[in-house]
Amino acid sequence: MMAVLVLLLLTFGLSLTSAEDGNPKPCMRARHNNANNVFLKRHLPEGVPVNTMDQNIWGALLRQIKTCGRPTQSFFHVSQRERVERVCTKSGGKALSGNLCISKELFNFVTVRLNMDEGLCGIRSIQNETKHIILGCDEIGDACQPVHFEGNPTSKVPNNNQPDCGAASAGGSASRVFVHDAVLSVTFIVLAALW
Repeated sequence: MMAVLVLLLLTFGLSLTSAEDGNPKPCMRARHNNANNVFLKRHLPEGVPVNTMDQNIWGALLRQIKTCGRPTQSFFHVSQRERVERVCTKSGGKALSGNLCISKELFNFVTVRLNMDEGLCGIRSIQNETKHIILGCDEIGDACQPVHFEGNPTSKVPNNNQPDCGAASAGGSASRVFVHDAVLSVTFIVLAALW
């Protein structure tokens, strides 16, 4: 009987932990502290070409940042960094679904598609786009920051009835983390007492 109780408590604690793997709302604590750095490397790297569709120049950038294995990639010029990061705040974005925020303003960016069969960063197309951008936004440190770029093939627009990103109603990581930690602590204390 005690073994069954221990197994149930352990299963409950682990299921709670695995439920934490994905963020159901924007601006909740990130699983990986370097997720914003990876985002910046992939979407706002130094040397993004300006006003050119030259495949050789874009191919050189992709090889430099080592992203030839990604079939579709979108880029912003470094000068747009603050504006992109603002999408994860009250002033810049609206909650969409999960941890995704959609920008309140339109953005200009370049999407590069690779021919994965060709290898060696074979570029299939380079396209200038103007859309509302969709970003995964998680809390890193004390700020809600972009961690993922999501395509917007259907040209979605923000819904003013949704909460702003970065707003307490959009995230709420502190209370979630407190409850999670408290339940895990109680589970392990009970397990230790039964052991």
